[in-house]
Amino acid sequence: MKKILALLLTLALLLGMTGTVAVADDDWITLRVETYDREITGLDVTDCWQLHYAQEHFGDPNHIKLEFVSYARWTEGDLLTNALAGGTAPDICVTYNGSLVQQCIDDEGIWQLDDLIAEYGPNLRAFLGDELLGYGQSDHDGDGTKEQWFIPARRISVANVGNFIREDWLKALNMEKPTNVEEFTAYLRAAKEAKLAGENTMPFSFGIYVPDPLYNVRRFTDAWVDFSQVTEEDWFAYARNPEMLPGAKEGFRWLNTLYHEGLLPDTFALSDNDKANDTALIMGYNGFFSQQPDQPWRTDKNYQIELEKNVPEGHWVTVNPFKNESLGGKTLHDIYAANGLSIIIPLTTDEKTAVAAMKYLDWMAVPENMFAMQNGIEGINYEGISPELGIPYGVKSADAVPNENKMHAGDICFISNGLYYGSDEKNSAALALPFAGYEEDVVASYVDALTDAWTQISFTVAIQAETDYGSTIKSKQGEFLAAVVSCDPAEFDAVYDAGVQDILNSGAQQMIDEFREAYKEGNYRGVFPGNL
Repeated sequence: MKKILALLLTLALLLGMTGTVAVADDDWITLRVETYDREITGLDVTDCWQLHYAQEHFGDPNHIKLEFVSYARWTEGDLLTNALAGGTAPDICVTYNGSLVQQCIDDEGIWQLDDLIAEYGPNLRAFLGDELLGYGQSDHDGDGTKEQWFIPARRISVANVGNFIREDWLKALNMEKPTNVEEFTAYLRAAKEAKLAGENTMPFSFGIYVPDPLYNVRRFTDAWVDFSQVTEEDWFAYARNPEMLPGAKEGFRWLNTLYHEGLLPDTFALSDNDKANDTALIMGYNGFFSQQPDQPWRTDKNYQIELEKNVPEGHWVTVNPFKNESLGGKTLHDIYAANGLSIIIPLTTDEKTAVAAMKYLDWMAVPENMFAMQNGIEGINYEGISPELGIPYGVKSADAVPNENKMHAGDICFISNGLYYGSDEKNSAALALPFAGYEEDVVASYVDALTDAWTQISFTVAIQAETDYGSTIKSKQGEFLAAVVSCDPAEFDAVYDAGVQDILNSGAQQMIDEFREAYKEGNYRGVFPGNL
């Protein structure tokens, strides 16, 4: 495929393709670009300010009509899978579904990108760097040379886990911030007994994240894992099955106890529980939740500001109680790898449009273009530029700007997962600066999120079992989680053991075996907490 692409590009050059797309002056092409829809009120990602800016500054000069194609963020994997299978996928696709990307590579259903990047991606290469680009390379044809199959976005901040507690509830209970699970459980019970939010008091905001049900839950259950019984090989073998690690069972038993004490919502397993949780958080019914490190202050779901509208003294602060005693009291936090989402160009995209796609990604990597696409307009999206740091200050929340100026930087300027300002120092300062009045809270949250951190696991070879059974396993894990949390405590062990066996029988054993083999062959990335 590499040689074929080289021939196509050479032919294009001979036909006059130099600085612009090889079309006549009156001939335009359409470039369809995937974007995520996070249901931000007033934001239409298919007709937003960023699209108009990119059209004016990139599309019009190159005779390229840009179209943004919207996929719901939390079901993007399934939507993109169906679009790729049906030949209707956008020309630029973005996804966090690594198994899907690997399947596309195995099937040779996407463009091999080395020649496109070499010819049209100098700014993109400079922004990402060769080491990060290596995440998107593999030796598919077995000739000993790795080819570039996808473009990994650059993750600006690798922090992932944020745990938040109501500081005003702690004061009302005359309690200190909990530092271990026992103290945290005592806080939940005291808040419930005191009815700090009246009859609606629900101390622990909890639900099932359907795309990957144990992704968030392991933030709690990993505190019970007995690392004296877990080897590094085991850690990678059970990469997608944290419920099977020694000791994890007791973490799930703890959740079962909380549920039967009325400390978790009895609707946690329902499909519409996310909306119920959002409502409870902003109405002040909850005393704890866990999402990303800056989630309470984000513009898409600003739980802090919305809480203050209903509970003026309400205040979310970071908390870090989930100590693992087998690791000497470490509070484990999983962090992202350096690569963010994956960017691919399907083979259903013709060669002229593939060139346009690479040119668009390269245009996005130019500093002034990235700044505009991530920050918007001075005086509308932010108040001004800090003369000391050269980064925006007074960043407005989504509800404080007109609909035509609402934006979500990471979903549209997707080569950068996070705001980028040219240096680690500026990037770090920018994490807190947009959250005027809450800077100290944000910094403290990121400090906790990077404490005792282990990098998430990935593999550098195709894991066929994960392709074959991954979706089924996640569905089974959702059923498992619902069952073990809500079952009669007297039946917990039987329900747990039966659920684990069902997961194993549904393909998890094959995944575990292949992960173990990949580890033995050195085809993995990630960190074993036992080595921290």
